Amino acid sequence: MAQKSTDSGSKKILKKVVHAHDEVATLNTMTYSSYNLELSLEKLMFCAMTVIHKFEMDKNTAFSPTDKIEITADNFFNLVYGGEFEGALTKEQLKDKASKMLSLRRTMLNAYNRFEASPIMLVHKADSDFPVKVPMINSLHYDNGKKIFSIEFHAAFYDFFYKLNEQDKKASFNKHELKQILRMNSYYSLRLYRIFNSECWRTNELTMTYDSLRKIFQKENQYKQHAHLKDRLIIPAIEEINTLTDLHVEYEFVKTNGLIYDAVTFKLKRNRKYISHKMVKALEKMKISYLSEGKSWSDDLSHFKVEDREKHFTAPTKLSTKQIGFLISSPVFMNDYGHFLGNFDLATGKVIMKALLENSLDKINEFRKLDLDWYFALSHANQNGNEEDLEEDDNLENTD
Repeated sequence: MAQKSTDSGSKKILKKVVHAHDEVATLNTMTYSSYNLELSLEKLMFCAMTVIHKFEMDKNTAFSPTDKIEITADNFFNLVYGGEFEGALTKEQLKDKASKMLSLRRTMLNAYNRFEASPIMLVHKADSDFPVKVPMINSLHYDNGKKIFSIEFHAAFYDFFYKLNEQDKKASFNKHELKQILRMNSYYSLRLYRIFNSECWRTNELTMTYDSLRKIFQKENQYKQHAHLKDRLIIPAIEEINTLTDLHVEYEFVKTNGLIYDAVTFKLKRNRKYISHKMVKALEKMKISYLSEGKSWSDDLSHFKVEDREKHFTAPTKLSTKQIGFLISSPVFMNDYGHFLGNFDLATGKVIMKALLENSLDKINEFRKLDLDWYFALSHANQNGNEEDLEEDDNLENTD
């Protein structure tokens, strides 16, 4: 048995089965911070964060940063290869499954063996020349007999993924399903996906300098030439993101100083063929609610477009902060109520609309009754989730 930490027996062990559709949620400051983890360890780290989030959602369960989180090899295998080995398997499929399970166990063991000291995350501050140094992991342990990987996070690192709702209201979060990153073979793909996911709800274009990319990956002394950065980092990562995730990314190399390529512009959009587990649940819950109340429902959402639609819903008289954020992030909503925005640019228009939704909702409803359910259903049906997505339990009718 491999052992790298002493357990006094007083520490709690956190165990929960993790599913591929479970969400990872962190502060955006982590997304843009500089750190360098071995790929398999980073995947296991996000699995462990998901376990903590599950305990956090269980209001009756208390835990502390000194608790250890366990991930079994079987659970990790199902996360990575879920759906690939279901039902009656042929002899060849059984052989393939056994081979992949053995390989995955080696991956977990290697993540342990390569761990020598706690990785340090450098959190950059706009008002300081020096970043804050945050230790990430206190200890790792791999039980080779039981095939269990355990991890204990450093207390300072918890602030980046635990009790996010209690953080500064101005802080932004990065949320995505666990399955979006688990099949990646490139560390750069994983990190870039999380950056793109944190940005695509507010913009469809992101320009990053080569220096900023090297800084995030802690590769300041590598990939000095454009060809190296392009061929070894950017192109392989984008190909993997487009193949394995809910994002589609195009790129264009640019010369910001007019002489040499020193930046890349990424064009971001959601992969239209992808629909998340959360979206399916949200639409299904709305459908059940409609049918139980005797309201009409069509899976193509055509019931929202009938001439007498206004007779079938009550316009809200007050909106929550999350509902307002959701609406101003909806291109369809902003277009429908463009009457109030004139020729202002999108950023200014969002500020104006936010103020109207907060203070003059009656004017919005006077112009056109606000059909919250329609914008919610449309967003989810179009796989257009964003940072301000409403949770499935949010009340879409009225917050009064």
